[in-house]
Amino acid sequence: MASQMEDQEYGDAIPIFYQPELWCIYRVPNKLRNVNPASYTPQLLSIGPFHHGRLELKDMENNKRMYCENFCAGSMKTIDELKLFIKSRLQDIVGCYAWTVIQQETELVDVILVDACFIIELFLVNSEETTGNYYHLFRSPWLRKALEQDLILFENQLTYSLLQDLYDFGMPSSCFNPPNEVKPQKQPHTGHEQRYCLSCFQHCLHCVHRTGPHDNFVEIANSEPVHPFLKLTCEFFKEYIKGKFVRNGVAPKHFTDLVRHFLCPEEEMTWVDNRRISVKNIYDARTLKEAGLNFRPLKEAGLVIKGDESHKFCNFNVACFTSMDMKVSQIRVNDQTECVIRNVMALERLLYPKSASICKYFLLMDKLVDNVEDVNLMIKSGVIDNKLAGCSELVVNLINSLCLEIMDDSCCYGGVCNQLNRHYGISFWKRNVAILKRVYFQDLWTASSTIVGLFVLVFSIIGTIKSIGYRYQT
Repeated sequence: MASQMEDQEYGDAIPIFYQPELWCIYRVPNKLRNVNPASYTPQLLSIGPFHHGRLELKDMENNKRMYCENFCAGSMKTIDELKLFIKSRLQDIVGCYAWTVIQQETELVDVILVDACFIIELFLVNSEETTGNYYHLFRSPWLRKALEQDLILFENQLTYSLLQDLYDFGMPSSCFNPPNEVKPQKQPHTGHEQRYCLSCFQHCLHCVHRTGPHDNFVEIANSEPVHPFLKLTCEFFKEYIKGKFVRNGVAPKHFTDLVRHFLCPEEEMTWVDNRRISVKNIYDARTLKEAGLNFRPLKEAGLVIKGDESHKFCNFNVACFTSMDMKVSQIRVNDQTECVIRNVMALERLLYPKSASICKYFLLMDKLVDNVEDVNLMIKSGVIDNKLAGCSELVVNLINSLCLEIMDDSCCYGGVCNQLNRHYGISFWKRNVAILKRVYFQDLWTASSTIVGLFVLVFSIIGTIKSIGYRYQT
């Protein structure tokens, strides 16, 4: 442990012990931030100490305190007990932030408590089918998505372990793994005051005890018990789960890390040092399509790209007359995509530099997408689901800008890239046929003109041959 550092300027500011091995929440470096500052900056809601006190985020402070008060009212603990709980682990909380936190101890305890209670109460409200002024944050789908987006920002985090521990501390201890002989009451809950089942004092969450078709929002691996707060979290961020199993052993560092967990492929990627394998720049999607490459949407959880392992004909340096399939996980592009992906990629650069699978996915996509034709091809193939008002040019700009200032220092797709380059190099026959189709048979009118021209050429040749033969005869 490094030496204790105190900030004399802030009087009773808490002492900080620098433990880089505990850092999991960073300020995004300016080199990344300058590409698109808005993607890393909360627009509505501040969580944690980094953005607390910003004037443009003040409007949400009253809402946060109201949600915090409602959580405390329904909790098993008093507000003083909750404060003592935060204060007892304040050093561990601050130790997770990569840069110095300069708030005084009393202020920081209040900031952490309000933000943590707000998040838990927000998740509880999200799981309940309730109405009223108290639930106004969910009446607007736009406002709900804005909250979700701000909660994913890398700089705007509390550690997940703190939130789960606070949930366990404030909720009944019997909430997790209830006894088999005790069954919670099945009563409709229409207000905050009915949060607990009185018979067993279980926490009545739709995501914990409900039955019926709504249970499909998350898949539980082998029916193992999952912590209620993990279920609440997954339900709030269910858009990113994409069919992945949720296991109780999932231990994300925070919400950005949880979203990355759901975006990463199930199978561990094989990483290769670029110094050991030489991969030249691959061709764009349209060029590869002309060489006989077919893009197929990969129906697997997580973002991953796979080559065609059954394609054996191109293993030899001979002319290839067959097509090749390239399987790519589908990516939905909407208004939130850039913000979410940029923060996940920033997280990978700082916490997972040796296994940055999301960065590598988009680095390869950046090489495949150069223009609108490439995007339209992938949209037609089902690899890209474009929700940006149908504008393919916006998708091109997004994919090409995501990897700016992202250094390509490792490679997990070296084998795929070499396979694509090898297939292109020996598929000259299919390339020439594709060029012929594009130039002379692009549409009905071009094809008709080409056919008419061929007939004219043939008849001209025949007429020339006949006239020459007639002259020799005479």
